[in-house]
Amino acid sequence: MPDDKSISQLITKSLRLELTEAEQKKIDQNLESNQEAAKFAELSKLIQDSIIKPADASPDESLSDDAKERFKLSVSQAIEEKLSLSHAGLLNVVNKSQRPVSTDGPSDDQDRELISKFKLIRKLGQGGLGNIWLARDQKLNRNVAIKELRDEALESEKSWVRFHREAEITGHLEHPNVVSLYQYGVDRKTGEPFYAMRFVGKRTLADAIEEHHDKVEAGEADPLALHRLLSIFLDICQAIAYAHSRGVIHRDLKPENVALDNFGQVIVLDWGLAKVLEDSELATKMGHVETITDSTLSQTMHGDVVGTPLFMSPEQAAGQLDLVDERTDIYGLGAILFSILTGEAPHLQSAASSAPDVESVLKAISESEPPTASQSTKHRVPTELERISIKAMARKRHMRFGSVQKLANAVESWVAGQSGKQAAYDSLRMEGRELRADLQASVFNVERNVRFSSTLPPIEALIDAGTEDDVLVWRERLSTIFHGLLQANPNYRGIAFCAIEQEATHYREIVRVERHSSDASTIRNVPKSRLNTDRIHESIASVVDKKPGEVHTSLACDTICSAENNNATVGLLASVPVYDPKTEEVFGFVVIRCDIDQMLREQMTRQTTASELLIVCDEFKTLMHRHGNQIVTASLNQHLETVASYFLPAADQLQTKTDYIDEANADVYGARLCFTPGKIGLIYLLKRKPNS
Repeated sequence: MPDDKSISQLITKSLRLELTEAEQKKIDQNLESNQEAAKFAELSKLIQDSIIKPADASPDESLSDDAKERFKLSVSQAIEEKLSLSHAGLLNVVNKSQRPVSTDGPSDDQDRELISKFKLIRKLGQGGLGNIWLARDQKLNRNVAIKELRDEALESEKSWVRFHREAEITGHLEHPNVVSLYQYGVDRKTGEPFYAMRFVGKRTLADAIEEHHDKVEAGEADPLALHRLLSIFLDICQAIAYAHSRGVIHRDLKPENVALDNFGQVIVLDWGLAKVLEDSELATKMGHVETITDSTLSQTMHGDVVGTPLFMSPEQAAGQLDLVDERTDIYGLGAILFSILTGEAPHLQSAASSAPDVESVLKAISESEPPTASQSTKHRVPTELERISIKAMARKRHMRFGSVQKLANAVESWVAGQSGKQAAYDSLRMEGRELRADLQASVFNVERNVRFSSTLPPIEALIDAGTEDDVLVWRERLSTIFHGLLQANPNYRGIAFCAIEQEATHYREIVRVERHSSDASTIRNVPKSRLNTDRIHESIASVVDKKPGEVHTSLACDTICSAENNNATVGLLASVPVYDPKTEEVFGFVVIRCDIDQMLREQMTRQTTASELLIVCDEFKTLMHRHGNQIVTASLNQHLETVASYFLPAADQLQTKTDYIDEANADVYGARLCFTPGKIGLIYLLKRKPNS
């Protein structure tokens, strides 16, 4: 009836006996021309008669004054609240107590109509079909997400059908990892469709993947981050497997369509491009909305497809929509796994290398083999996970996994295997760090002893010695102390006290004590006639530049401590400058040479979980190599690449880092011990035993 709301309000007002003469006249006119208004007025009269006591009524025939007031107030409020109900529906509600109760089940007049109210707060995003809003459910006082058609889509009947289809499909998929749809309806003011669903926040899997790979690039990777992303992937698989059991193919799987709430729940969103298989039970239930064909749907999604090709299957890109089935979603899941491993979409390179139009991109996707994860990132990826991704994204549909569950099982098996593998790798890493710490402690001990030796009284006396006899006496005393130092430290090959002369271009040995080259148990004082005089090279120059007490430690293959030992073995040299107490100028230096070969061999003989242990020095020259139980002292001419090239990525990173952690395969660990700033020093490379 015309102006239905205002007439209803006037009738309600009449219950309070507040009508003016003009308002009463307006009601009377409508009662004459409208049957529904007359029925509503009759209802109001019945209510009014029950409240107002007739003059000839007995006290028991009417309500008390207090009850009348309460009744008037409650009825008027109820009517005002239900203005959107039809008058016939209102009559049914008010007279419910007067109707007989049916025992044969609900009848048509027992249907319930719901009045909800949502207040839009802010826009969350938009797609080709609709806008997403954060809204407030004012009945239940909770936040929800509202999806409504975009202005451009409102002019298209197909968009309306597709929108309703999306809502109905989502409503049928009741799964913890599928977004919950609360209500679908039409806005009373605008007449436009919308649906309300659970608000899960704005964070998506795409955000989590980006954060993970940003940290990897910055060298701040969390070793557990990949496992968390794979756990999310398995939840997505469960949602899609459930959808497939209902005959629904998502067709638009990508990280942006997976929401992550703050408590770890994974929600698959946006079922707007979903396909319902014709022979499924759901297709029968939805027959009245399946009037939109796949071909038509493809045309309507042309605007959406711009953001979709980066994760699209070849059959979709080729327009072969009749081939779209469960294996299409398996491809999409493989593409998500690819993104987790690499940080980018699988078809990003195809899109970048093609002409800047959708058709060219789709052609490149449909005609080219999908990329592999290792081709798309400079970081190592787990080999088995890469194989899984390759199989899921096979260009030929029959080469993909037979079901989503088989894909999930493959990933889950890898994750389960990684638990034991990670424990073995943690042991490997601990052993590598212990080896480095053990050698570092030995180096500290050498540095402490050489610093102590430089402060001995005989050295100060030799600097100040005036006669040859004084020199002989103090040389003997210093040799005795050096002899005791070598006896106490089996790894020390020799120790010498040297003076700088000839305008600081050469050095001259004053005292040298050393082990015999063929019998390490024999320690001898080198006679004056056998002491060396040599040009100051780079290593000695670095010592002379040091301040008092500062030790210079390096690896060197020179023979400063032994005139007889001329082979190209590497020794550890620890040197400290000696200052003249009177002139406060550098007088010379004390140097200890250690047999690093023996020190490292002791480490090599330890029991470890490593199947292979390699130690290299500057310029990646191999010092020692243990493979199984065999220990080989390698020539300095052997570069790491010729011995074990698979260690090269680790060694390369260890030029700037102290540790290398193999996040991808948990097979290799590397640790660096640096003696001289700017140089590598020593690198330990350990490889985990297979299947450990």
